[in-house]
Amino acid sequence: MSSMAFSDSFLFCRFGVSIPSRTRRKRSAGDHVVHATAVGERRRRRPQNVEGEFFVDQRCIDCDTCRWMAPRTFSRVDNMSAVIEQPSSEEDRRRALQALLSCPTNSIHTEKPTKEIVHVQKSFPLAVDESRLPGIYYCGYHSEKSYGATAYLIVHPEGNILVDSPRYTEVLARNIEIFGGAKFMFLTHMDDVADHDKWSKRFGCKRILHSRDVSTH
Repeated sequence: MSSMAFSDSFLFCRFGVSIPSRTRRKRSAGDHVVHATAVGERRRRRPQNVEGEFFVDQRCIDCDTCRWMAPRTFSRVDNMSAVIEQPSSEEDRRRALQALLSCPTNSIHTEKPTKEIVHVQKSFPLAVDESRLPGIYYCGYHSEKSYGATAYLIVHPEGNILVDSPRYTEVLARNIEIFGGAKFMFLTHMDDVADHDKWSKRFGCKRILHSRDVSTH
């Protein structure tokens, strides 16, 4: 296979180059009290969920992740996701747990902790389509920093490529390491960079981003 070539309009980003982030107002002590109360309220089970083990809380950002991962279990109800049917098969349950792990705001829960989650963690990255798209894997673990954008791993003989950044977790990092790690991280847009710095440090991968999305400090 021929060597990979990248357009000159993309820039290899190293640690001397950073990606701009939004400036946030410094919070006062009073803000923390209000914030803690608000978070507690938003963690509550949405009344739109059907009764049963799985549920979505009020922090859902309507990113659609769980709905395409486990469409038999989750759907959009009143501008947020909700459980419309509890998993009734082993496959449905596995998909629901994969969605739970991938939710960018950790808004999906089970009434009680389940030991199955450890096994499901090992399922990522997931093959997209082994017959038609060999070597392309879905990373899961979406990040709220990129509003739930989807990240992929492309396994390539000249170096694996992460396309956009999943939420950094050591479990996923170890799983990607089994595939040979990542040589490149291709960031499609400045809004989808999420934990790019953590992944770069973990694998030593070169980050690629359009030059107009990069700022030098």
